[in-house]
Amino acid sequence: MDIKCKNCGQMIDEKDKYCKYCGYLIPQKEEEIPLSKKNIENKVQETKATIYEQDIVDSKNYPFENLAVIMLGDKNSLYTKSVMLTILSFCLGLVFLVIAVVSKFLIPKPMVAFICLFIFMLAMICAFGFTLERYYNSKGIKNIKDNEITIRKYGFKKPAEVLIDGHIFEIVTDNPCPVCEGDIIGDLHIEKIENKIVVVCNINRKHIFRIDETEFVTALRNGEITTYDKGKIKN
Repeated sequence: MDIKCKNCGQMIDEKDKYCKYCGYLIPQKEEEIPLSKKNIENKVQETKATIYEQDIVDSKNYPFENLAVIMLGDKNSLYTKSVMLTILSFCLGLVFLVIAVVSKFLIPKPMVAFICLFIFMLAMICAFGFTLERYYNSKGIKNIKDNEITIRKYGFKKPAEVLIDGHIFEIVTDNPCPVCEGDIIGDLHIEKIENKIVVVCNINRKHIFRIDETEFVTALRNGEITTYDKGKIKN
């Protein structure tokens, strides 16, 4: 059976995986599953969580003035600092490990030795956890590309950043979702979906807004967007 390609409009076979005219990936029909109560609930959750390319195309642009752009600093300096913190926290973790082992065997009182062992092992775990967080932070800084918004995740953060002339700017928004109604209003975060930058509501992922990456970077380079130093809150 022939169907129309959603991308170029040419008629193609519905069994084709790709359009032979434009190369568009043809969505395949899912195998029908009996609509039990559990399946229906899973389908509803999937609909809430999934953002499709068409959702992005149909979404409105997010105003630049609703974004806060924070100057984090020079890329090379931030990278060097993060690497040094990674090494320092790793060495500190090793020190805590050695102290924990020494305290276990050299302190004569078993209860005191156990307490010291517990404290220093906990400190070691925290130090190694910070080491891992700093490692991924360093890796993320290194991978930021010039004039391209990067979404990266490390620790408990999911920052959107852009590198311009060797300086890293963080892009955030603390505004409530303008589409939410009722008692529960979602806050917004920035994501990269289908290679497009979008602002998404944390309560309803169908509340989505586009950020034109090229226009944003150009405006930022030309000084048309206000930037803030790290630690200063947007008024």
